[in-house]
Amino acid sequence: MRDFLKAGSFKVLIITVVVLLGLIIYTASAGGSLIASILGFVSTPMQSVATDLTDGVTEFLDIDGLTKDELKALVAALQEENSQLYDKLIDYSQMEQENERLKVQLHISEQRPENEMRSAAVIGRDPNDPFSGFSIGIGTLSGVSEGDPVITDKGLVGVVTSAYATTSKVECLLSENVNVAAVSIDKRESGLIGCNITMASSGLLRLDYLTGETALTQGDIITTSGEGGVYPADLKIGVVESVEKSETDVSKYAVVRPFEDLASVKEVQVIISFPGQGEDDTVTQPDPGDSEEDAE
Repeated sequence: MRDFLKAGSFKVLIITVVVLLGLIIYTASAGGSLIASILGFVSTPMQSVATDLTDGVTEFLDIDGLTKDELKALVAALQEENSQLYDKLIDYSQMEQENERLKVQLHISEQRPENEMRSAAVIGRDPNDPFSGFSIGIGTLSGVSEGDPVITDKGLVGVVTSAYATTSKVECLLSENVNVAAVSIDKRESGLIGCNITMASSGLLRLDYLTGETALTQGDIITTSGEGGVYPADLKIGVVESVEKSETDVSKYAVVRPFEDLASVKEVQVIISFPGQGEDDTVTQPDPGDSEEDAE
């Protein structure tokens, strides 16, 4: 014990206790201002930073000090900026659509360079038309005339039935008024593509005048034959879904699903000129009697 009292550590402990007692007595007499000062010294820089940040945010968001006219001017400026952004968005969308249209036109032109075509957008549809006819945004000023075939990159969709200066009306393949000389590229059997209101409601076509012994089967591809000079040869039409017996004789017909969704076409190409156009206005149709003889 006597050695501990003489040790240096004991002396340090005594000094520490005396200093702490002195601080406690002084703090009590000064009302705690010393500790508050020490804490304030440490916290003041942090408070300064927080205050600067708050003032900056308040200055950025504070609109309480603006007058009514200044607020109106601010709203008008924001509306104008918003309008300009919308205009840019519309311009971009139109440029994108035009770019896609040109890509399709280039693709089709590369496939059939002998055909002269015009690109067009579908601008309207008659909701009361059960055959999905539509209007396009080009007409005679662009070289379009009545009877011109209308196609997409997927195939034939219809024919121009009325041409005006800047617009035209198109009847699609679903119309009862449209008939197309067609052929199977696999079996080389020919017939006439048509439709009726019942099949049109299902988006299907009918290839008539097949013989009773037709070799057509599901999956065969049907294209234009070019016969009659009304449509170019080899335009894609659709694929055979089934072969059925005719309701009136022993011949058969094929149910054909078009390659293109005829009720939702948005961009088309009008063929205004092609080799062999108008050379023969008649389309030879197989004699049903031949079908009957074949069946016998």
